[in-house]
Amino acid sequence: MDDKVSVAGIKQIAVITGASGGLGKEFVRQVINEVDELWAIGRNVQKLESLKDSYGESGSKIIPLQMDLSDTKSFATLVKKLEASGGKNALEVRWLINNAGAGRFAPSTDFSTEELSGNITTHCTAIAALCNICVPYMKAGDHIVNVSSQSAFCPLPYMNLYAATKAFVYSYTRALGEELRASGIIVTAVCPGWIKTSLLPEKLNGRKVNFPLIVTADKVAAKAIRDARRARALSIYRFTVRCVAWFQRHCPHNFSVWLWGRMVKKYV
Repeated sequence: MDDKVSVAGIKQIAVITGASGGLGKEFVRQVINEVDELWAIGRNVQKLESLKDSYGESGSKIIPLQMDLSDTKSFATLVKKLEASGGKNALEVRWLINNAGAGRFAPSTDFSTEELSGNITTHCTAIAALCNICVPYMKAGDHIVNVSSQSAFCPLPYMNLYAATKAFVYSYTRALGEELRASGIIVTAVCPGWIKTSLLPEKLNGRKVNFPLIVTADKVAAKAIRDARRARALSIYRFTVRCVAWFQRHCPHNFSVWLWGRMVKKYV
């Protein structure tokens, strides 16, 4: 736990998007004990309420906020909640964890305009917007954690949209960290490899999918929060995944794109 002392009369909160998903639940577990309230953002109210109930008495800290981050109009829900809770004089956003995401394996031409827009808004617009909304409520020593992906480091055929949006998250987060350096707000980009969650399909096109170097969500979340507390700009769980990420960054993209396309094409 961080050793930052709470200021009397100021409520410290965590804001976590995608809080009811596999990785989101682990982020909740990591930070719930160091804040006064945890605002859990998600689309499914029942899942958010289930998350709240799972913590028993401690669940009173969890405030479900129904928001569909693929719709920019939903961002106003967070703005209104912050203002209604007393504004800057009453609140401090101790943790902002942008974890919500979606994606699927498919040729780019299989995506409708609506799906393209929804994915880009969720992964790009929402993250930037929520950072802008929350930064005025943050102080030196507070944390922004944006979940990107190992796929941010290389264009990936048949995961084109997902990888491209995660490249935005990585680039945006690293640049934001430099912009906020003088304020003392700590910004960390999380770039995991495959995580065992419900988002990963067991089969595609009738074939069982083998996800190399797959890990569990609890380990990724724990490493991310640990790295954030150490003021690290980048968090990648597992040495082998860091090696792959290094290879993706330094190997000619022509080769990496060809290799990935060859491995994945049979599934789509």
